[in-house]
Amino acid sequence: MEGVSPVNSKKKLTVGIAAAVVILAGIYGGVAVHYSHRYLPHTNVLGVKISGQTEAEANRTLTKRFSALKYKLNDGKKTVATASGTDLGIRRSFTKTLSSLDQQQNQWAWLGHALGLGGTSAKVDPVINTKQLHAYTKALATKENGHRRASKDANMSFNKSGLQVSKEVYGNQFDVNKLDSTIVRAIRADKQTVQLNQTYIKPAVTTRSAQFTKAKTQLAKLAQETGRVTVENHSETITKDDLYQWLGYNHGAITVDANGVKNFVKSMGAKYDTYGKERTFNSTKRGTVKVPGGTYGWSIQQTRTADEVVKHIKAGKDFTVKAITSGSGYHADGTDIGNTYVEVDLQNQHEYYYKDGKLALDSDIVSGKPSAGDASPVGVDFVWSKQTNATLRGVGQSGENYATPVKYWMPIDYTGVGLHDAPWQPKFGGDWYLSHGSNGCINNPPSFMPKLYAAVAVGTPVIVF
Repeated sequence: MEGVSPVNSKKKLTVGIAAAVVILAGIYGGVAVHYSHRYLPHTNVLGVKISGQTEAEANRTLTKRFSALKYKLNDGKKTVATASGTDLGIRRSFTKTLSSLDQQQNQWAWLGHALGLGGTSAKVDPVINTKQLHAYTKALATKENGHRRASKDANMSFNKSGLQVSKEVYGNQFDVNKLDSTIVRAIRADKQTVQLNQTYIKPAVTTRSAQFTKAKTQLAKLAQETGRVTVENHSETITKDDLYQWLGYNHGAITVDANGVKNFVKSMGAKYDTYGKERTFNSTKRGTVKVPGGTYGWSIQQTRTADEVVKHIKAGKDFTVKAITSGSGYHADGTDIGNTYVEVDLQNQHEYYYKDGKLALDSDIVSGKPSAGDASPVGVDFVWSKQTNATLRGVGQSGENYATPVKYWMPIDYTGVGLHDAPWQPKFGGDWYLSHGSNGCINNPPSFMPKLYAAVAVGTPVIVF
């Protein structure tokens, strides 16, 4: 039997190996060509496999995957809400990333990728519409916070026993801004579950804060102050109970109840003000009479005085505040009208001027004509101006305009009524005023008026009754 030549066997083996190499190279090259426009094995974007897909196919895969993506917003183990990327204002474009991956990959390295010796992972940063996200979180917080417990700042206030402290309360209502930042962090970290228990609104003030401790010490000190508000020879004391009612603490700051202080000052005004109030007057001929308020008198300026009291309370020292007043007429002896004044008795048609309690001048007068609706207005008024050679203007009792010159003019109210000389009157006193009365002014005899004008100073009370 004729045997196979060793040379021929070796040749056949060589040819076989070469053929196998060619075949394998062809296969390898074919696979490489396949991956020339497709992504290599173990290629993913944001954890989504796109191996073997073209750029267009991968774009569709990723777009579909992330458009359907839902985010769970959890508070502990409870899911509060589930939102889509659209709800949260999230937008991703994969085109640029996919193109870059395609250009960077080496198609001839497909085998290493297939064997797990290589791989590519890519991220795509989301574009977040912050306005849309904020609108979502604001709506969520509004809905949720209605049935959640609110946090409360530590507080303190006074009762009859003194200063009482209320500890802070930690609630579970959501802070919209914290919701925004927490969700954004989770999205950028490619998380689909967002924990919200770190987004609660926390108390701004706690009993452990240095600010609270300092305010507590200061508040206790303020409550120990003694204060007074004076007006002339009167004084009202601010009691500890008053301070307990007015002092407080709010949002980290010591407060003084301005309305409470104003009510305190208002009560002083009701007690001591004289402006616009009825007076009891001891008249010359008619004894004690009641006279309504007029232009004369004074009153406490309540707002300005209250502001001064608040300022002194906050200063933390014992204090005395002098009430700020407006008007005139108050005397240190506690009287209002005093003992220097002009008395106009309309019933007796007579006028008196008292100086330091003594009668200095007096005269008959003619007052306003009652039947014409011009009766002289009654009230406690005062001489607020003096003028010589004045012209009095107005509308007469027959409806005519008048301009009457007088030598001496002393207005006593703000409607045009005053004391003046009246040379046109043939007589004064009695019942002459009933038929020949003035338009409301107090007519004085021409011989008497110069004396009265010289004697009576601006600011002198004029009691008309």
